[in-house]
Amino acid sequence: MKFIGIILLLLTSIFLIACSANQASNKISNSELENLASKYGGVYIFNKKFYDEIEKREKERSLYMDDFFKNNKRNFKRDDLAIMDKKLPQTLSNGKRYYLRSEYAKKVVIPDDVIAKLKNFMGETAYKLSSIMIDEFYFDNENLKVISLDVNFYQSYTKYGLFGDEGRGFSLSRKDIRNVSSLNRFILINNKFEKVK
Repeated sequence: MKFIGIILLLLTSIFLIACSANQASNKISNSELENLASKYGGVYIFNKKFYDEIEKREKERSLYMDDFFKNNKRNFKRDDLAIMDKKLPQTLSNGKRYYLRSEYAKKVVIPDDVIAKLKNFMGETAYKLSSIMIDEFYFDNENLKVISLDVNFYQSYTKYGLFGDEGRGFSLSRKDIRNVSSLNRFILINNKFEKVK
């Protein structure tokens, strides 16, 4: 019985030492990543005028949907969507249709000029560590024009505990990620990003 107790105590000690060593080894890189995330994470607006137009139109479309569900006892149908699109089209003041990434099923590629502007502002290291998602855009003669995008930074960490399921077995740790980005907002003014509140 003493032998089993000593083995369990030894395994527990090794586990706790491994946990603390793992956290200590990641502390420097995690703090650097958190520093980059606090400086450069957030929303980047490339065209403030179009960004404001989209905000206003999407609010109008949302209110239209709310009114529809309040005043109708039936489900929203494709014909109803066509009526809303006719009354409140997703069109910019330049006559181009805008797209929201959440509603666009095709693949989008970040244009080279956008990448260059982001790298120039953030630096190569921050750019490589970031995750970039275009939010709002339009096409001008098949060229994608970014209106806004999100820059996020993710940090990996290890959770300790008892994890698993019947098919896979169990483990004492699990890798996970969390978003450490800040809620900054940057607007492109005279070809330079400026942080705004």
